[in-house]
Amino acid sequence: MTGKKILGIDEAGRGPVIGSMFIGGFLVEEEKLEELENLGVKDSKKLSDKKRESIRDKLESVGDVFLEEITASEIDDLREVMSLNEIELKGFADLVDRAEPDEVIMDLPEPDGNRFIGKVKDLLDSDGEKIDFTAEHGADDTFPVVSAASIVAKSARESHVEKLQQKYGYDFKSGYPHDEPTIEFLEKFIEEKDRLPEETRLSWSTAERILRKHQQGSLQDF
Repeated sequence: MTGKKILGIDEAGRGPVIGSMFIGGFLVEEEKLEELENLGVKDSKKLSDKKRESIRDKLESVGDVFLEEITASEIDDLREVMSLNEIELKGFADLVDRAEPDEVIMDLPEPDGNRFIGKVKDLLDSDGEKIDFTAEHGADDTFPVVSAASIVAKSARESHVEKLQQKYGYDFKSGYPHDEPTIEFLEKFIEEKDRLPEETRLSWSTAERILRKHQQGSLQDF
């Protein structure tokens, strides 16, 4: 890449009780932004699975894809010393350091954009003052480069969930606590194995509740 390099960043899988969180990045030269738009990129939540994967396959013909995976066990370990917000920030910063962009556009997960940008800069190994940062609510819908990052992250998360479902032979749907099949899967698994699947975020209140319920039931059996 020789022109101005713009990096879009977004995440997928922040809240599930099962599986990894993914930070997606897409790096593109400024003069190729129109080419990126022509692929039909938009917020991954507004695309069908088929359309999202079709665009994902074409992204690398326009720019460079970056991906950070933070596993369930890594999230559990990190949460002993930092919040989930800080874990996400660290993932954003790691991706910026890897991509070495001139400009970064991020989806904003909190109220104050300038404060969020400052937090990311504080975690960089590189010189954040040499990079132009933008953080906005709905950036995945407004900026094609962030839409592309959203597609990268969502595609990785969906593939991850699909592999876990194949591994366990159970369609637990999204892996989010609000999804009843997810809870049913965890409750059946702990009943059979006396533990939760290794990809469970044990620091989640949902997992803690299921463990507690199982342990109480086991005690009552004596």
